[in-house]
Formats: sequence, structure tokens, C-alpha cells
Amino acid sequence: MEILKKICKFIASMKFAIILLIVVAIACVVGSLVPQGEQFALYRDSYSERTAAFILAFRLDDVFRSWWFIALVALLCLSVLLCNLTRVKALILQTKHAADPAKAIVETPTASASGVVDAEPVFRRLHFYRPLKTTVEGKETLFACRNRLGFWGAWVCHIGIVLIVLGYALGQMTLFSTEVYGTPGQTKPIEGTPYEVTIEDFQIDRSETGFIEQYVSTLTVKNTETGEMQRGTSSVNHPAVLEGYKLYQTASGDAVCVTIAEDGVPFESADLCVGEELTIDFLPGFSLFLNSYEPDHNGAPAYQILFFYNGQHMDVGKTYFAPGAVIDMNPYAIALSEPIEYTLLRVKKDSFAWLVGVGAVLTALGLFFALYVVPETLWAVKDGDGTWTVNGKSKKLAPLFIEQFEKAVSGRKGKEASK
Repeated sequence: MEILKKICKFIASMKFAIILLIVVAIACVVGSLVPQGEQFALYRDSYSERTAAFILAFRLDDVFRSWWFIALVALLCLSVLLCNLTRVKALILQTKHAADPAKAIVETPTASASGVVDAEPVFRRLHFYRPLKTTVEGKETLFACRNRLGFWGAWVCHIGIVLIVLGYALGQMTLFSTEVYGTPGQTKPIEGTPYEVTIEDFQIDRSETGFIEQYVSTLTVKNTETGEMQRGTSSVNHPAVLEGYKLYQTASGDAVCVTIAEDGVPFESADLCVGEELTIDFLPGFSLFLNSYEPDHNGAPAYQILFFYNGQHMDVGKTYFAPGAVIDMNPYAIALSEPIEYTLLRVKKDSFAWLVGVGAVLTALGLFFALYVVPETLWAVKDGDGTWTVNGKSKKLAPLFIEQFEKAVSGRKGKEASK
């Protein structure tokens, strides 16, 4: 039983909570640096076979859903909560005692002055209005306190930190994320959702020198089940929030309009982005893949197109095709347009972002209470000769309080003192 108490006391200690917070922060950094949810081959090619095996063995490829990360977050939240719970009783007593003249005046004052003829003006100058008139140990006493919320600053701040950590962890564990890319006019499904996004327009803002300043996509998201639609704009660092999803402007690339004609009469047209494959219906099993848009062997910009039949690469003798080229497949012809810029959007939904927001507000509020809401007490006891002994106590900023106290006792105002 004694060992269990020691374990609980250690878990509830601030030292243990700080250690856990550092470890969780390191885990989050690892989860941000190591690509998540990829295959073994990618890690092997990016690092080494041994490192790739280490990443998979310790679930570094899926940090935020790994058992050890969940355990760390749970233990951190438990530690901070226990630490806070053990302090509640003491904080309540401290808050009550600060407002109780009988208990407050026995504390050692920060500043004191005796022989004060009239104590009430001192209270007013220090902005302690309407002091309580009472009797303590048979002596007439004036008493006032303020800013007792300051006692709870660190406590509120710790609760905020718990909510931030918990919200971030839960958000990463349940995060929905996918990519959508296309050219203006295209409508693409958002995989895993009942929504589709139409790229109404895509613009690249450039400076007078040609430097790219911003990417801007105008989007419409439609619920295919209900027909409801929302329209918005997404740019770098300013995602569109539509139907509860955030659409981030991630990147841009080159696309081509592929037009297929038979005996010179066009009958099919499609925009093909780099990395996309186009299946040609009139040739079962045949497809073409736009691998890149880059300089060819002679240095001229060209499309690198690969041909496949039933999934097998076909060697057609030519790989690079210039914009405007026509691929002859008698009686069919495939025409390639000039490059078209496409937009790449990252679609995310974090169901616990609100919890992080609440935690951030509480943390800021707690810091404000802890740093700027300073608990202070002022009391005056009437002595036998009819004068007063005035005492003041400040939990923080003692030098400033003493300076203000001395001015108030001497009857000087701030402006007079500064002359």
C-alpha cells in the first residue's frame, strides 16, 4: 500500500508531468518529420533497410495511432490532472483564507506602517475600496483583499495544457486527410466522403518580376447525398473551410488536355495531370500515363508519356512529345494541348480542433491570471493611542507593491511622486 501511494505521488508530481510532456513533444516532432502511412519500400529508399525496419517495428510510420503514443498521452493527461486535483483543496483554503481577516492578518506583511492617523485614505489610494470594518482579537480592524483569482492561474493553465495535448492527440488519431487535384472546370470526388469538389477557377498571382506570390483556387463543395453546396476560396496559408472540411492550397503542377479524334473528328477530350493515367475506351486494355512535363533530350519542354497495355509497359519507340503534338494511331489521333496549370488541394478534417482551441484559451487565461492578477491584502489595526498600523501583503511584485504602499501611507499621489 505504501508503494502504491509513492507511485501515485510520483505520477502526480510536476517533475513527472514535465518529463512526459517533453517525450510527447519529441514524438510529435518525429511524427511530423517521418512520412506517415507509407510502404516499407519508401522508407527503405529514403533512409536504409535497417532504419525502415526500425520505423515499422516501433510504429513510427503511424505515430499518432501507435499504442505507445496513446499510452504516453493518457499518462500525461492523468499526471497533470492528478497534480491539479491534489492542489484543489489547498487552493480553495488559500482563496478562503485570503478573504478571512482573522486568518489573513496573521501572515507576515510585505509592507507595514504604524502611527497612521487615518487609515481609510490609504485604502483608497491603493484602490482598495469599501474595506470591511470588523473586530479581530478585540481590536478595530479594516480589511480588504483583491485578485484572489490569481491563486488559480497556474491551475487553469495546466488544465489548458491538458486539453491542448489531448485535443491534438485525438485529432491526429482520428484525422481525415486526402488529396484532390485538377484543372479549372473539373469536378473531383473527395475520397472517403459523400462530397465532391468543383474547381471553378485557379490563378497564380505573380509580381512584376514574375515571382510567384500566391496560388488561389475558387472551389465549390457539394454533398452528393443532399445536394447542398458551399463556395469558397483557398490560398496558401488561408484554407477554405467548406462543409466542415479544410481545403489547403498545397501545390501546383502541369496538365495537358488530351483530345482523341477518329478520322479527324474529335470525340473525346480529358484533362490529364502529371501522375494520372487515361484509359482509352476504343482500345480495351490500352492506357497512357503522363509521367512528367520537363525538358526532353534536346532541352525543349515536352510531355513524358508512357503507354501501357493490360498493365504492361509498351515500348512505342518514343517517350517525349512536344505540346501541340499529335500521336498518330491510325485511324485515331491523340492531340496534346499546351500545358495547363492544375491545383493540388489537401483536404483535412480534425474533429478535435475545437478542444485545442478551448485549451489554448484556458492556457492564455491561466497565464494572464498567474502573471497579471496578483493577490493582494490590505488591513489596518487600530492601536491604543488611536492611530492605525497599516499592513499590506502582495503575493508577487513585492518591490512595486512596497513603493506604492509607501506613497499611499505618506499621502503622495503618483503624479506628485514623479516630480
